[in-house]
Amino acid sequence: MHLFPSTFISKIILFSGIIFYFGLFSSEENTTKKGIDFYNGNYEEALQKAKTEEKLVFVYLYADWCGVCKSLKKNTLKDKKVGQFYNDEYVSLALNAEKGEGKKIAESIGLRSYPTLLFLDGGNGRILNQVSGYKSPIQLINLGKVYTE
Repeated sequence: MHLFPSTFISKIILFSGIIFYFGLFSSEENTTKKGIDFYNGNYEEALQKAKTEEKLVFVYLYADWCGVCKSLKKNTLKDKKVGQFYNDEYVSLALNAEKGEGKKIAESIGLRSYPTLLFLDGGNGRILNQVSGYKSPIQLINLGKVYTE
């Protein structure tokens, strides 16, 4: 006498396989980066990386207290399509404009409002465009496309 008929065991194995299969794909989707993958190095390293990879440089200058900066980060910079575009075309750098290297860059460009977005030539760091304020995902993608097409 069998405690578990073979069809019951087959169903358990099949069910476990299905759970494993979907578990793999759902966990892969959860670990996929969304939004812009900001470079962890400094400004000069970002320029060098962009030159090597033949990309442009995108710099996001923000302040910790800035509400518009927080909205831009939450709604635009973390957008999947924005990330796909900027990660392919730019080396991106996020800098606090009130501290360290970010403060030096902010002073050198005469920063007057937050957030400020810089689009730079990756070869020499020349500013191609400087814009301020909140941008929707499509606006930010369109701003970046001007220099990649």
